[in-house]
Amino acid sequence: MLRKRHVFARRLIGIRISHDTLLKILRRVPVPSEQPDIIRIDDFAFKKGHRYGTIICNAQTHRPIELFCSRNPEELIEWMDRLIEKPVRASSDRFPGYQETLQKKGVVVVSDRFHLIHNLWELLVTICRRVLPSRLPIHKSQSVVEDGNSSTTDFPSIDSNRQILVSSVQSMHRKGMSLNAIARSLHLNWRTVKKYNELNYHPSSLRPKRSHSIDRYMDYLREYVMNHLTLKEINRLLRGLGYKGSYGAIRYRARDIRRGLLLENPLFLSRKDACRLLWQWPKKNEKDIADVSDLLCEYPDLSIPFCFIQGFREAIRVRDSDELLRLIMNPKVTAHPRLARFVRRLKKDLPVILAACQYEENNGYVEGNVNRLKMIKRLMYGRANFDLLRIRVLCRNPDPEY
Repeated sequence: MLRKRHVFARRLIGIRISHDTLLKILRRVPVPSEQPDIIRIDDFAFKKGHRYGTIICNAQTHRPIELFCSRNPEELIEWMDRLIEKPVRASSDRFPGYQETLQKKGVVVVSDRFHLIHNLWELLVTICRRVLPSRLPIHKSQSVVEDGNSSTTDFPSIDSNRQILVSSVQSMHRKGMSLNAIARSLHLNWRTVKKYNELNYHPSSLRPKRSHSIDRYMDYLREYVMNHLTLKEINRLLRGLGYKGSYGAIRYRARDIRRGLLLENPLFLSRKDACRLLWQWPKKNEKDIADVSDLLCEYPDLSIPFCFIQGFREAIRVRDSDELLRLIMNPKVTAHPRLARFVRRLKKDLPVILAACQYEENNGYVEGNVNRLKMIKRLMYGRANFDLLRIRVLCRNPDPEY
């Protein structure tokens, strides 16, 4: 405990003792013991990737009831041996140490559905990394143009909006309204209203470009940009041709050329977006449905994993244990090289996974208690041992019944 916090606590309580004595008294505080029928177990990291602990929560009160400084199954066995009444069910992630220990004690283990879905997402990402390239070309006619119109027509252009405003100004002026009245009505500056009221005014978002010395070298510049030369190389070549203008002009004109090439060249779908399309199925957007169909036709190795993952998710969602069992035992799934290892692990934990469809247990509030535990760790600045952390986590909140 920090000295300032000790002084504050001592003044608040009204006693005169040292902070060491106060910590000794705190360590003698009896930790409440409960006999829950249903428990939730999860791990937390003291140092991610190195040291982990275990937290156990009561399913009825959603409060932590025990804390271990490791993931050693022996600590869980000792804790269960101290209980007078053993828990009936327990929910946990797919850590085999917890599941095997609980099953040996005759506890019905329920796999957490969130971790199952998360494992499916990791499986899909792994398969896509092995099957799909980093960028998948998509033809402009398929993805950008629909019914002969460019995708830019889906958004109102600046010129069309300004044309509507110009028409409104001219119509109001023909009806006899003054320029100031029109400006107040449309919340415009009177100079803007005067400009819009001119008969030869034509709205355009493109400003006329001034003539520049680089204009004579635009053909060379376009050729260099299409050959993917760097700006320094382009600058050196243009200087050799006699260009005496600024480097900034080369940079700005090259940028405009690249933007035009992006609109003309075929578009690319990233691997990350492809994973998203495959994961977020079914789709209501016909374009996304067509993209997924084209993706599965072009890469047939994705077809069986895609059907397995979507069927698994749907079976978990509707709690259909029979359909889940059929998916896991499907010969096409078990024989697929991308799914064989994942399915072998599922078969090993088959009773635990099928129990996720029969019971409503989940580890959602356990993750919340893990976040609270990490906050307490940060408040202690890493200066306390595990025994003090355990007392603070288990004794912090009052009993919810009062």
